[in-house]
Amino acid sequence: MKPLFSASIRPITLVFIMYFATVFIAIALSVNLAWAGPGHDHSDAAPTGTTSARTPRVTSHSDLFELVALVNNGELVIYLDRYASNEPVTGATIAVESGSAKGAATAHPDGTYRFTLPPTGQSGTLPISFTVAAGQDTDLLAADLVLPNPGADDDDASHADHSSRMVRWLTYAGAAGAIALLVATGLAFRRHRQATTLAALGAGVLLVALLFSPAAYAGPGHDHGDSAPEASGNAPQRLADGSVFLPKSSQRQLALRTVMAEEKSLPSTVELTGRVVSDPNSGGKVQATQTGRLEAGPRGLPQLGQAVRKGETLAVVRAASGAIERANQIAQTTELSANLAQARKRVARLEQLEGSVAQKDIDAARGDADSLAQRLAAVSASVSATEVLVAPVSGVIAATHVVMGQVIEAREVLFEVVDPARLMVEASAFDAGLLGNIAAASASPSAGVWVALRFVGAGRTLREGAIPLQFSTASGTGPLPSGNAVALAVHQPVKVVVQTRALVKGFALPSGALVKSPGNLDMVWVHTAAEVFQPRTVRVMPLDGATISVVDGLKAGDRVVTQGAPLLNQIR
Repeated sequence: MKPLFSASIRPITLVFIMYFATVFIAIALSVNLAWAGPGHDHSDAAPTGTTSARTPRVTSHSDLFELVALVNNGELVIYLDRYASNEPVTGATIAVESGSAKGAATAHPDGTYRFTLPPTGQSGTLPISFTVAAGQDTDLLAADLVLPNPGADDDDASHADHSSRMVRWLTYAGAAGAIALLVATGLAFRRHRQATTLAALGAGVLLVALLFSPAAYAGPGHDHGDSAPEASGNAPQRLADGSVFLPKSSQRQLALRTVMAEEKSLPSTVELTGRVVSDPNSGGKVQATQTGRLEAGPRGLPQLGQAVRKGETLAVVRAASGAIERANQIAQTTELSANLAQARKRVARLEQLEGSVAQKDIDAARGDADSLAQRLAAVSASVSATEVLVAPVSGVIAATHVVMGQVIEAREVLFEVVDPARLMVEASAFDAGLLGNIAAASASPSAGVWVALRFVGAGRTLREGAIPLQFSTASGTGPLPSGNAVALAVHQPVKVVVQTRALVKGFALPSGALVKSPGNLDMVWVHTAAEVFQPRTVRVMPLDGATISVVDGLKAGDRVVTQGAPLLNQIR
């Protein structure tokens, strides 16, 4: 068989040939990648098309307004909001001026304004000014609109595709060279085991290092990673630094609202646990004084929540007694009846002998008869006695524990009546110094709901190691966001926030602005740019059930999201 290599070609010579071929391939590969230019992506993924690029837009703001304008099919879509509150401005007049193009933007039902841009067909910077008039407010906003080159995306895609093909073919060539190198190394190892083997291994290491590290030659500014520091599209997304890009259209869908952070001297607060109790002067209990069977009153048995008046009949208790007791009552009634009959006959005989019998004897006989009649009436009534149960105070039925025909015991609680406008809250304090340092207080049965309280007094006997504090509900209650009054129930647990007379510097915000970070820390969202929101970790203290005080993490002038913060926190 004919040998694979000619005897005139030594294996060591073949190894050096392959070595220089490897160096040549590596140099060609690095030069080709360097020609790709800065900013190109040479990964295997397809190049990003124009659909994922950011729509050309311009933003501007003043102390009154914030404006975002987007270019859409030659038309300028304008979003106008209040700068401080992020509330959309409708019914405004916006005059647009860009070079020789002037005119008024047209208001649309979706809350945007539209203005048709003149066709330029060129890329570059386009100065635009907006004159805004909304009610009594007038302002001038100006900015520069950057228009991209229409053919830039096609050129970039073609260049990237060409570079990708070149890298692929060079990789194939390098792989073929590596296979040939391995074959030459095997032949060299049989005859020249030392120098040839070292040379072949050196060439192989160099080839692998160059082929598997093409990104090192791509030049500065190339993106071969998975993350991007900026938003690359128009959809809401979380950026690499933790902030959120949220277009104006999405902000309006989520109804995001903000407030300007203003530092003030706010009271230091203490949070206590408490429960709602009935006011002893405006609430009461209905109890029976005897055992019996329950019967309904004139309006039937009262229902929960039914309004009642003081002295109104709620129910009737018909006395119930045992057989022996009832027999004794009947026997006593019969005896009294017989004695009464004898007494009346004696009175009749004495009245016939009037004049011959002393008047005092006649009067005594009459007195005995009247006494026996009253005793008989009392004993007879006790056999079927009834007790009328009346409302002790005016209010509503808070609890009922009866049904028709129920047999009840004496001193059993049948109804509870409370005045919902006059309730009390009992809280437990472990610091005796708090008693003389209370400026105001409020009770919060749930998040965002609060009731103003008035401090009544404190006990001087510890209860479970704490000092009992008593508060009464003030004449006015804090409204819910919907405007409804706060309803409390007796024995309901509440959170009591006590404001002391000590003051601290802080920012008062609605409690809805506070959310939790991935690390379970308190944080708020700050509106740092027209379409960018940044998370801020803060330290807070409650002011009442609806307001918090941020004592660290904010600065004056920050626009803090107060409505829609939980929805913003879910964007990934």
